[in-house]
Amino acid sequence: MKKFLFVVSVLTSAALICSDNVFAQIPASPLAPSVRVPRVSQGAKVSQVIGLSEATIYYHRPGVKGREIWGKLLPYDQVWRAGANEPTLVSFTDNVTIGGKSLSAGTYRFLVIPSLGDWTVIFNSEVRNWGTVYEEKYDTLKFKVKPEAGPHEEWLSFSFADLTPTSATVVLAWEKIRIPFKIEFNTLGKLQSSVGTWQVLNSAARFALDNNVYFKEAVEWADRALAMNKNASTLRTKAELLAKSGNKAEAISAGEESLKMFKAMDQSRMSDFQKQQVADFEKIVAGWKK
Repeated sequence: MKKFLFVVSVLTSAALICSDNVFAQIPASPLAPSVRVPRVSQGAKVSQVIGLSEATIYYHRPGVKGREIWGKLLPYDQVWRAGANEPTLVSFTDNVTIGGKSLSAGTYRFLVIPSLGDWTVIFNSEVRNWGTVYEEKYDTLKFKVKPEAGPHEEWLSFSFADLTPTSATVVLAWEKIRIPFKIEFNTLGKLQSSVGTWQVLNSAARFALDNNVYFKEAVEWADRALAMNKNASTLRTKAELLAKSGNKAEAISAGEESLKMFKAMDQSRMSDFQKQQVADFEKIVAGWKK
């Protein structure tokens, strides 16, 4: 009986160990459940909103740990998963331009090929296999990137730099190497398709004003918003666009009308922030008059 219980105990322990190992292999990605045990190369996710679009990167972070990485741990001219464990995945909410080439919205396996010269960056449409599995036939986008030197990065990381209303630079950093590449979204197209109510039109025009982009379209959006609802906000936007185009006389006229409407509002229902905005605009109009 004791022998039987011992055998059962051993088998149960083995089953639990196997179960843990199985759970440890479950991809920590949007496509599968979370892992059940800690990993040496821990999972990470980084996202960035760019205009009206978003890019998200799911990856695992290996450490340098005193090892010689490039050309040794990771041989040159061989495909690397750009991380550890499951495949590194990159998701885009909208169509994107990378390396001067178009890529449809969706989720992609991200890989690189290190080299003594320019590195190769790959977006691959096969996303469900293990990280080391790579099938070239699924390559969707491939381009070259010149690596850059940088400070030591012990744990592999992805980040977004050089943000604009339409673009960002994705930076893969590990050891003393940086791999940067630019991604661009059609923010104007998203704006054009989303504008409708006077509030959205006015907000779109203000976005263009604040970021110094799409001036021609901003004038059109402001005029449409004003035609739908002539109020203090739409008049202010129109006034600032007129001033930006050099038409100060009409800008002052629209600005004064806007201020008159602002001051006619119930001040008790205005927040301190809104009151400060009106005060700031008064100074802007006074500046135009000078």
